[in-house]
Amino acid sequence: MIYMVDHVYAEPSTEQAWHEWYAGYLRKLISVPGIHSAQRFKAFDCTPSRFLAMYSIESEGVYSSEAYKSIGGGGSQSVRFHHAYRLWQRNLLEGLDRAPLVNERQRVLVLDCSERGDDPRFTWLKAVGLHMTTPYRAIAVLDAADAASVKIPGSRLYEPYTAALLAR
Repeated sequence: MIYMVDHVYAEPSTEQAWHEWYAGYLRKLISVPGIHSAQRFKAFDCTPSRFLAMYSIESEGVYSSEAYKSIGGGGSQSVRFHHAYRLWQRNLLEGLDRAPLVNERQRVLVLDCSERGDDPRFTWLKAVGLHMTTPYRAIAVLDAADAASVKIPGSRLYEPYTAALLAR
């Protein structure tokens, strides 16, 4: 199962502090049993800045576990930054057991859809929990050299902002 968080962060004066906090928080998250990987991405050509976090999780039960609660999961640890969020969407998605691990020579193309498509370039994910801001989300991992030439209306192109972190 995939957990994705979309953020638009609109306060440049605190953005660096938010990234520093988030880096530490990712390390805490992957210590939670049932969270297998975590990685953040930044969208191209977005002002204010737009980010995507993508996690591999065992099941939705991770979010009710004592381990998750003990690290302050669910947004309570980031309260001091919420005033700068212009978007904060959290979606649980089925369709892959694990999130793709994207390296610096790759990009992620994301497309939200009202129905499942059949474009073979994409892996199609179905929203099954949390905010459920889209019924379906299509993702494709592309080589960086090819990504700029893919033009799909409504899609967003992200580059890795952090390396993938893996649970031990």
